[in-house]
Amino acid sequence: QGIAVEKGIELKDMEFTQFHPTVFIKSKKARKLLLTEALRGEGATVVDENEKRFLFDYDERGELAPRDIVSRAIYRYKQLGHQVYLSFENFDENFFRLRFPTIYKNFRELGFDVPKEKVPISPAFHFMMGGIKTNYYSKVIGFKNLYAVGEVACTGVHGANRLASNSLLEALVFSKRAVEDSLLNQDSIKPKEFKVNYFPLVKNIDKKMKNLLRKTMWDKVGIIRKRRDLLEAAQILEDIGKKDIGRFLKLRLNSAKKIVESAIKREKSVGAHFIEE
Repeated sequence: QGIAVEKGIELKDMEFTQFHPTVFIKSKKARKLLLTEALRGEGATVVDENEKRFLFDYDERGELAPRDIVSRAIYRYKQLGHQVYLSFENFDENFFRLRFPTIYKNFRELGFDVPKEKVPISPAFHFMMGGIKTNYYSKVIGFKNLYAVGEVACTGVHGANRLASNSLLEALVFSKRAVEDSLLNQDSIKPKEFKVNYFPLVKNIDKKMKNLLRKTMWDKVGIIRKRRDLLEAAQILEDIGKKDIGRFLKLRLNSAKKIVESAIKREKSVGAHFIEE
């Protein structure tokens, strides 16, 4: 998406960023462990440091409320200074090991005595509904013989809020359409040679600016948004863009700017875009 911004390719629905409510946070890896909603469906509970199931204070369905409601509830509760955990105490160990073997194995390797021991969680960014605007055949609107498939594209099938487990199906369907359409037009594809412009991929200032970008997007463009915060975020991102940053960070910044721009334009809460008025 960052490259698309550079090339003037239209992006659509960039304000619709989905968050997953239960992500394990005590990990040194950049990619955090997502804890499937099936756990809560089978009986796992969300509790605070005092074992209180506080989700019922926000929604009568508790752990079984839609993921957006659960994410916002956990976020608000953590803002009050509480710790939040996912508890597996309702599970028999043999059942847990057989029903969720990968989760059981991962946590045991990390030193957690599951299902006896609860694990710390937080909401985290999960899926981008928006992206490069494409048509029925995955063609990029306004460009000949250019296709986009997967999370980078905005096909429109997810609307403002994706249903769980639909992204793989989308990728399979639209990749098949892209291949079939490109084969029909293969005689018209004439690859061209382009001069490669070399830019430093990473610069010394990048780590500091990347952390600032992450903090800004989480604090001001995250699960719960306010117009004032969005405007402040736009200015911070503009200032980062004036720094001598590497290409990788520049591409991240391009995408972030489009998310903020779209969020500012969307003044009412819709789907995954939740704004306090």
